[in-house]
Amino acid sequence: MRPALGYKTSILLDDWSLIPKGQALLHSEQAIIDERLNYCFGQYLLKIGPLSSAIKTNSCAINTQINMSSKLSTNHNTGIIGELEELPFLESSIDAVVMNHVIEFTSDPHQVLREIHRVLLPNGNLIISAFNPISFLSAHKLNPNKRFLEFKRGRFFTIGRIIDWLQLLGFEITFEKRTYFPFEFASDDQYDQSYLADWAQRLFPWSGGSCVLVAKKREWPLTPIRPRVKYKTVFNPAVRTGSFNNRNS
Repeated sequence: MRPALGYKTSILLDDWSLIPKGQALLHSEQAIIDERLNYCFGQYLLKIGPLSSAIKTNSCAINTQINMSSKLSTNHNTGIIGELEELPFLESSIDAVVMNHVIEFTSDPHQVLREIHRVLLPNGNLIISAFNPISFLSAHKLNPNKRFLEFKRGRFFTIGRIIDWLQLLGFEITFEKRTYFPFEFASDDQYDQSYLADWAQRLFPWSGGSCVLVAKKREWPLTPIRPRVKYKTVFNPAVRTGSFNNRNS
C-alpha cells in the first residue's frame, strides 16, 4: 500500500476540462450534489478547490458560500486563498463543506481531512468526491500521450481507504454513490443518452470513475453514567475516641 503522505508539490486542477470528458463528469456530480445539499442547513458553506467553485450551489439553503483554493491555483473564482493543510477558519465554524477531487492532488490528504473535521460544526456535512482507481477513467493514466498531464499526476486512492480515513476522524458515512461511466466513443452531449453507460452502471457498479461521499461529523457528548446499585456509605473516622494524658498530674 502506498503511503498517503507525499513529498512532491501537487497543483489542484483548475478546470473540469483538464479531466477526460470532464463536462460529463461535472454534469454527473452536479446532479448528486444538488440532491445532497437539500439536507444541509446553517450559515456557512465552504467549497474547497477550483473544481468545487464551479459547482452551482444556488439552490442550497445556506446563504453565505465561500470559495477557497490554494495559493498555487490560477483560478480567479476564489474568495479566499490559503493553505489547505491549515484552513483559516475557527474551530466549529462551518456548517457544510463541498470538496471535489482535491485529496488526489494534495501532498498530505490526511491533514486536509483533519482540518475539515476541525472547522466543521458538530453534525456538519462533508460532501466529497474522489476518482476511483479501479475504473475506466483511471485507464487514461496509462495512455502515453501528453494529454491530460495534470490529471495523470494525481494519486488515486481507493474509496474504501478514504472511508477508513473519514471514520477514523469521527465521521459517519451517510451516503455513497459511484458515478460517471465514460466511454471514448460517447461524446459529452451523448453521455445521458448512452445506453452503454447505463448498462455499465448496472452490471459493473464498482467501475464508476468517480464516487461521491457524504460524511457527517459526529461528536458524542460525555454524560455521567449512574450506577444501578446504590451503596450506603457510612462515615468511618480514623480516630474513634479522643484521649488526653495529663503528665503533670
